[in-house]
Amino acid sequence: MDHLDEALERLADTGPEFHGGLSNHGPMVAEALVRLGAPGVVPGWISAYLPQLEERPGTRERITDWRDALGDKRRVGDWTAYFTMALAGSSWRDVLARWWPRLAPGLAAGATHGVIRTAHAVRALADQESEPRRAELAHALAYWAAAYAELPDRPITAGVRTMEQAVAVLPILELAPRGLIVDHLGNLKDLPEFVDAISALRPPSDVQADLAELSRVFSGVFLSQGRHAPIAFTHAVTMPVAVSSILGHLPQETWRPTYDRVWQMSAALYSGYAYQGVVEPLPSADPPAPEDLAGQAAETGEEHAIKLTEAVLRGHAATGDPLFLHTAARAIAVLGR
Repeated sequence: MDHLDEALERLADTGPEFHGGLSNHGPMVAEALVRLGAPGVVPGWISAYLPQLEERPGTRERITDWRDALGDKRRVGDWTAYFTMALAGSSWRDVLARWWPRLAPGLAAGATHGVIRTAHAVRALADQESEPRRAELAHALAYWAAAYAELPDRPITAGVRTMEQAVAVLPILELAPRGLIVDHLGNLKDLPEFVDAISALRPPSDVQADLAELSRVFSGVFLSQGRHAPIAFTHAVTMPVAVSSILGHLPQETWRPTYDRVWQMSAALYSGYAYQGVVEPLPSADPPAPEDLAGQAAETGEEHAIKLTEAVLRGHAATGDPLFLHTAARAIAVLGR
């Protein structure tokens, strides 16, 4: 058994959240460490992480109408049973295609960890099918469904602004963040100009390329403002990269609405957490090499540093833009302390 399958088996009986709403990063970090070329680090990292986690919740009642159970965290055990059965009777690709358009409006679930965990699970299955990996997809989809949360209004990109221009004029919620990310973002309902700012972005001409640009721009946001709100700005990058990494496994008719939701979510993290932030200049020196950054991220043992580094190294591999490497270096410095 490889390191990832072993890790997923060890994590299978843990819940998706712990300590009052923090997301279980175990499966995501295990997959990211393998991608970073550090599979040997996985067993020890899991051993150190497991004591923090809580047991997987049991079932309450069978889900018959999925709409009634959507967004009910008390029923995460029921959702796990539901998706376990669905994956036993269909290919994982069919289940993903059926459920993606149902769940995509709720990208805020678990502060974006519902969709991120699902993407990690899909990537693992696409590489190699195994029972632990199928079980992990069931857990990931169950968390997304149980924690399902929508942002205000339905996003439609219909303007003329480029991504950089659109981010530059995003309104800022003048409220100091408190509590969980998803709860704080609920305050965006009191920022009516946010909806207009979202629609001001021009529509995508090539969803894959425009998602890459979105990831690049928000990597720059992390690089310039990451010290201020590192966790929120991390998710504004890891979430779009996660979606982009599995876009080819999704029905093409879902690409455009998914792009609009991803933009809305990353923008919401910026609008919700940029308040009182200080903007730093971008680095002028050459960035470290990708292989050095991968090793440094693994050495930190910090879940967000590992996941963000894996995400931006993916962006650098696709585009060659050194900004992604600088973002990894900043993530390691800020998050890995």
